[in-house]
Amino acid sequence: MEHVETLWSMARVVWRSLFPEIWQQNLARGFVYFLGAFVIVLVVERLAGTRTRNYRTRDFAHDSAYYLYHRSGAQHLLLSGPILLALDVPLSFLDVRLLSGLPGVLQVVLGIVIGDFVMYWLHRAQHTFRFLWAFHTTHHSTEHLTFAAYLRFHPIEVLVGEIVSFVLFRLLGFDISAWVAVYLLANFVGEIQHSQIPLTLGPFNRVIVTPAFHAYHHSPERKLHDANYGGLLSIWDYLFGTAVDQRTPAPRAFGLADVKPRSLWATFADPFVMLPKLYRSPKPAPPATLEGESTAHPG
Repeated sequence: MEHVETLWSMARVVWRSLFPEIWQQNLARGFVYFLGAFVIVLVVERLAGTRTRNYRTRDFAHDSAYYLYHRSGAQHLLLSGPILLALDVPLSFLDVRLLSGLPGVLQVVLGIVIGDFVMYWLHRAQHTFRFLWAFHTTHHSTEHLTFAAYLRFHPIEVLVGEIVSFVLFRLLGFDISAWVAVYLLANFVGEIQHSQIPLTLGPFNRVIVTPAFHAYHHSPERKLHDANYGGLLSIWDYLFGTAVDQRTPAPRAFGLADVKPRSLWATFADPFVMLPKLYRSPKPAPPATLEGESTAHPG
């Protein structure tokens, strides 16, 4: 009996050293958040009469794993946190805080507009440059859209995005409360965008990204997934000519024809295998969009 208690004590010490208590608490919160979002979105989708079989797929299992990984803070604990901490002093010269001192509401509005503008161009870059595209394919590889697919992001892609956000935060100097408000709004809208909720906003469809608008971006057709890059605001796509014509039939399938990960491990490992292949292949010509504009792809 003493041996069992000793082994149990040793196991608890190892567990606590590998997974700090704060991470365990964040994992519990992430799980509660996941269940709450799942129930709410599922109920709304059923009431709307949309398909819910997506939740019985391997894709949803993979999406859920990524969802809990990011919501639990594991990304920050294992990768982003140490790197951003190391960059704190070298990037201190960017700490100009251009917008500090403004009213909180104005900071939130500017955070939404400026942050979404920057992320629009980062998203276009992910479809333009081979290195970024390789890791972005993890997000596009899902063939069944669910709210959890919003966080199906490769850790390397998230790291790049967090470095960009870190630089933006230093330059603009938002109050933490304003930044958190923008972050929560972006996450809420992002999860709705990846659901099957038939949300329409009338004339505001040309301003705010809806699930129908974003669904085109997950089409396996290149002329569609190389478009509709907006995160919160669709206005950037209409402004810069990357919006799919609203009269285009809704996509019936999702994913990528040449990326078919069959396991959770593959969604993580495949981009590293893909990278050398992308750089050995010739640069593909940009396709024409439905509106006659050209869009970029890995270059």
